[in-house]
Amino acid sequence: MAYEDIEILEFFEPRELYKFTRNTFSWYFTSGDADIFFGGNWYLAVPLKRKQIESTQELGKTPLKILCSRTNPFVTQYISESPTDVISVEIIRQHVEDAETVTSFKGRVINVGFREDEVTITCQSNQSSLLRPGLRRLYQTACPHVLYGAQCQVTKATFKTVAVIATVEGNVLSSLSFITAIDPTYDAQWFVGGVVEFVDGDGLTNQRFITQHNHIEGTITLNLPLKGAIATSSVDVYPGCGHDNKTCNEKFTNIENYGG
Repeated sequence: MAYEDIEILEFFEPRELYKFTRNTFSWYFTSGDADIFFGGNWYLAVPLKRKQIESTQELGKTPLKILCSRTNPFVTQYISESPTDVISVEIIRQHVEDAETVTSFKGRVINVGFREDEVTITCQSNQSSLLRPGLRRLYQTACPHVLYGAQCQVTKATFKTVAVIATVEGNVLSSLSFITAIDPTYDAQWFVGGVVEFVDGDGLTNQRFITQHNHIEGTITLNLPLKGAIATSSVDVYPGCGHDNKTCNEKFTNIENYGG
């Protein structure tokens, strides 16, 4: 019997599979009464439900809300701070004792709100981004390309610095790797506008934006504290770009791809 035919029959029990993905790490849950093995992964049965998926002409204004408990393994990462990277969500619907499935929702998490013992995960459909008008390039002096992006074409790995943290004070990290005397190529603005990447104890990569670089004292200031980082931790640090002609040419030797 086809999935659509089963869906209209009252005696068939539906269940949904939820997959949240951040970087290369994924969480798998099911709204069913028992754990289920599907697609090579175990989906854990946890208290989980969602609001109705709405289909309107203004998809960006009708997000999907998923409700769960504060102890859910996925939402615990939001208790101390919100992840800065994109977290995708996929919902697969199926019927108990039936192998056929339907993907009912694909999108990304845009907010996680805590209220007493209940947590609301707000998600936005991928379809909403397709309805937005794309940015058109304008005639301008500054380069509009994203550093290390497809149009910029600077190879990110080429400019990676592996640094061992000496001290952590809030959102300020110190390391010998940040001192110009150690590497003469680092001027006062070398890392400003760049990013720090750190893999925490859970195997998740945390990124932070670099707002200041003191090349004399060997410190960088981040937009937010780097969760889990301590003295002796190893981090990957990438320099930033001022999106000007001189920086593109002298710092990255990439003037042929300059977009300004």
